[in-house]
Amino acid sequence: MFNIIEILERTNSWQEISILLFFGFLLVSIFSMILIQFLPLKYKKYKIEIFLFFIIVMLGLPLMGIILIISMLTFGLSWATHRVSRPSYESIHFEEQVSSFPMVYSKFHEGVLALDGHHKDKIQSEEKIKSLKILYDSHAQGNIGKIKKFLSDSSDETRLYAFALVSTFEKKLNGEIKDLEKKIKYKDNLEYQERYKFELAQIYWQFIFHSVASEQLTSFYTEKIENILKDIKESIPVFILLGKIKIFNHDYEEAEFYFNKALKLGVSNKVIATFLAEIKYGQRKYNDVAQYILSEEFDIDLRLKPLIPVWREV
Repeated sequence: MFNIIEILERTNSWQEISILLFFGFLLVSIFSMILIQFLPLKYKKYKIEIFLFFIIVMLGLPLMGIILIISMLTFGLSWATHRVSRPSYESIHFEEQVSSFPMVYSKFHEGVLALDGHHKDKIQSEEKIKSLKILYDSHAQGNIGKIKKFLSDSSDETRLYAFALVSTFEKKLNGEIKDLEKKIKYKDNLEYQERYKFELAQIYWQFIFHSVASEQLTSFYTEKIENILKDIKESIPVFILLGKIKIFNHDYEEAEFYFNKALKLGVSNKVIATFLAEIKYGQRKYNDVAQYILSEEFDIDLRLKPLIPVWREV
């Protein structure tokens, strides 16, 4: 037994391999000759062809087995490697990533998102009221306009609560307008005059920003703001507000003019980058948008971060 293992493990020469093949061929031939002797009489005249067939089959089967094994291994390995995903991993310290911006937690799950859906009539009144309160406190753009949609809700409680919220907001803005108009009227100091006028213009802007004013009245408010600010010549906040108004009116050239004036007065580019990007997009100058997508600033703002990969390749 030891000698057989030793023989199998050692490296054979070509001469030994040739001898092995010769004896293999000889054994196959002898075995084929023996098989031919048992052929029926009607096949005796084809014994040479059958002899060659036996030899080819018995010599070819091992070769075919080797080819089949190699094919199966190749196919199996390729199939296995194709199915196994090989993702690349990168270590990220989550605490460091979120330390630069505050965490925001949902107060009422995703109830607010259902407000604009066509299934809002199926929402219970209590959930609607909670959602309206959250929307009111969010101070988000267009929030009052969304609340006004519930003035015609099927629920009496929802309609009354929506009316109360809209009325409270309008009353607050109108009260602030009256107070500022009195201050402007009775203050002669130019510095105070300009400050109060800017605050007054900001309040009128709230009517547009929060969609308190209807579409028919937005032009009235934008003209009102421009008239209030027309005498203020050198003010970064004023130019930024005028730029926002021009963007709202789709007057992109005028908007760019005001933002460039703010830049000349020393405002940081990151403060108005999103507005300039919006202007270029509105002008269909898509190749110019990417220069205002500030990776370092946008990367830490979850609202702006998705813009980076969108415009990186443009």
